[in-house]
Amino acid sequence: MNINQQLFGLIKLLFLIILLASCKPASPAFELAPIQLRFSTDTVYFDTLLSTVTSITKRLRVYNDEAKAVTISHIGITNGANAYTLILNGIEGNNFENTDLFGGDSLLILLKANLQTQNQALPFVVEESLSFAVNGGEQQVPVIAWGQDAHFLRDSVLICNTVWSAGKPYVIYDNILIDTLCNLTIKPGTRVYSHNGSTIYIKGTIVSKGNATNPVLFTNDRFDNGFDNAPGQWGGLVFLEGSKSNILDFTHIRNAQNGIWLGTPDEDDIPDLVMNNSIIENTSGSGILAFSSDLSLTNCLINNCVEFNVAGLAGGNYIFKHSTFANFGFGFFRNSPLMVFTNNLELGDGSIIYDDLNANIENSIIWGNQTEELQFSDAGGKAFNISIKNNLLRTELQELEADNILNQDPLFIEPSAYNYKIDALSPAINAGINLGVIIDLDSLLRDVTPDLGAYEWRE
Repeated sequence: MNINQQLFGLIKLLFLIILLASCKPASPAFELAPIQLRFSTDTVYFDTLLSTVTSITKRLRVYNDEAKAVTISHIGITNGANAYTLILNGIEGNNFENTDLFGGDSLLILLKANLQTQNQALPFVVEESLSFAVNGGEQQVPVIAWGQDAHFLRDSVLICNTVWSAGKPYVIYDNILIDTLCNLTIKPGTRVYSHNGSTIYIKGTIVSKGNATNPVLFTNDRFDNGFDNAPGQWGGLVFLEGSKSNILDFTHIRNAQNGIWLGTPDEDDIPDLVMNNSIIENTSGSGILAFSSDLSLTNCLINNCVEFNVAGLAGGNYIFKHSTFANFGFGFFRNSPLMVFTNNLELGDGSIIYDDLNANIENSIIWGNQTEELQFSDAGGKAFNISIKNNLLRTELQELEADNILNQDPLFIEPSAYNYKIDALSPAINAGINLGVIIDLDSLLRDVTPDLGAYEWRE
């Protein structure tokens, strides 16, 4: 390389350096006088959190409305409880120093909560502040979470004759099993929260007895907005062969895959599960899916199920009194009938099982947004006895017209808000017969000429 080529190369390099230097943005002008930052919310709230369980992430946007940039000399959580963690520019911590924020720009802060155990049954509140120091001034955004201590169970076989009581809720991860010849007794006001995919299996016996003011609750463990009424967040209650003498009284089951899966075939017709004054709602599958089993329902409400509200398959014995079965498909599309009974069931390998079917439905309401909400299948060879009398039904089966009210809107007060009480003009009022069921689902006395469904109308 001769000297001319070397000089030419040096000139090109010098020119490139000058060009790059000219493209470098000028350092921003910084505002040094006190200013006020603006925030996307005045308080960061976390819905009820279970202690020791990390929350979902909340967002806080911080705005600089000034023309000039500012240096936020300190961003951090005050009060020292260490319940909250910040994420800023991908870095986790509780305190950040000297963060620049350009004029007219914004800053995103992510917050997570993990509340420590308080050793108390009642909910508690943890309040701290997110502090911002700018040019000698300070602004604070409150950060508030409601917390709840809990009993945590993970993939457990329960000790025989266990008793669960109100106070701290029970939180289930993975699954639990009530083993053969073992009992689980649940007292009024007890809350059972199941993590996503968790299931309660019963080979022994569960006796869940709430009351009108303190029902037992089985539901999901997410409490943030959007999950309070979302179907399919946990597996439900699964009753296995051999399970018997089960009682659910004033018990609510919400947001499960199948509220109850009942597979308890035996040689008698004694109910393996008795449900009184109970509610099942918001299932991604069925409210009750029963196979060759024995079931009794009185004063029960089953609603908003993606598939069947109740299906009694491959036979079994079913007694339903003063219950409301309603399905309008709120939040999902549905194409299954509300109630199905069969004395047969085809298995995955193509074989078919058969058993006697006996079903008796009285003083109930079966109503949905489809023209046909009942379906029966009698394959022959086994008994198929269904008695449906003194009910209000949504069906095109005209043979049921003589003993029931067909296709007259029951006039529920507000189904979209889970209010399936009937209003003053409902055809269900005084349409029942006296079955000896003296109270309704609200524990209110019924008249001598009772109303149909789970609720007695009140002026």
